Amino acid sequence: MTETSWTDAYLDGMRQVGDSTADRVIGELFERGDVDTVNALMRTLVENDGLPSQALPEIVRDYLDTTAELPPVDPSDVGRAQELFGLLGPEILAVLGFYSLPADYAAKKGVQVLYRTGRLTAQPIRRVFETTQMVVDVMAPGGLGAHGRGLRDAQKVRLMHAAVRHLLLSDRKHPWDQGELGIPINQEDLAGTLMSFGFLVPEGLRALGVTLADADRDAYFRTWMAIGRIMGIDPELIPSSFEDARKLTGRIHQRQIAESEAGRVLAAALVEGYRGLLPKPLHGFPVSLIRLFLDHDPFTGQNIADLLGVPPTDWTRHLERLLIDFDHILCKLEFGHALTDKVVSYASRKMIEGMLLVERGGKRAPFLIPDALQHRWGLADVQGE
Repeated sequence: MTETSWTDAYLDGMRQVGDSTADRVIGELFERGDVDTVNALMRTLVENDGLPSQALPEIVRDYLDTTAELPPVDPSDVGRAQELFGLLGPEILAVLGFYSLPADYAAKKGVQVLYRTGRLTAQPIRRVFETTQMVVDVMAPGGLGAHGRGLRDAQKVRLMHAAVRHLLLSDRKHPWDQGELGIPINQEDLAGTLMSFGFLVPEGLRALGVTLADADRDAYFRTWMAIGRIMGIDPELIPSSFEDARKLTGRIHQRQIAESEAGRVLAAALVEGYRGLLPKPLHGFPVSLIRLFLDHDPFTGQNIADLLGVPPTDWTRHLERLLIDFDHILCKLEFGHALTDKVVSYASRKMIEGMLLVERGGKRAPFLIPDALQHRWGLADVQGE
């Protein structure tokens, strides 16, 4: 589909569309009145890395079987994307954490799902864990294979989206305003989230001074578009090129970016959660990095950081600005650049190490980064301590 088809009327219609495949599974379980089974299913999906077939209803096993195949994508693209992640993993995770996720919170309508479920205000760093784990699983070698952890993660998240969709639409005590907000986790919001993974990440790397070869950028993009299909996103909302992704991202930003109380509350919780993962001298970096990416939205001209109520920066902003200016000087002198990238990579590695150290009380599958990636990224051996 092209930008001329992504009209307001079309996107308004897609706000009323969920995911028929996953919705049918959850809907049937609820129709049976088997709430205990649904609760057990959600616990199984959240708490376990694997998907023990004997613990799942037949309809769920059928869903997992029929969706367990990566849509058509060149294997060389997947391999190239995973190699890029091996090389630039900390930077990519930093862009996701400080650009993609807070940008998603600025979507006034879409953010209401996260706010209503209370998942980030009570446990502010939880989505960072979940998102980081999924990206690591998808981008690790073999992650998108027939039995890869990344493929399983995508299937699980898709089913969890359907459960949240059903529960919010069935909540009589707090009715969901479908006319104003659309279906919870609707197709437009899913497409916007996919763009934050497949489009904003290469753009964010560029903001850090990391120049990707077009072939690397496009391989990364195409891999994520294939993942989008696994996640149940309508093919009409999956751009065929990086430039089409730019146009779709722009359309969604123009339609959805606006100030909201929900966005501000979640952004504040996110910043506080990041600080809890970093050494005290780096506590200013979350705000500085969010503002690096979101002080000016290229699509709307808005200061998204201000819309989210992100506080002013501390001394770390001056360091960031100095490094960016120095990068430009080195680039002009043909000495290369990316000092900013080095600092961001260091801060990101510290945050990842913090995630590896966090005790989750046995209630969730442990956060895991393959040994090979830990070695490539120079992470401290915190898991073995």
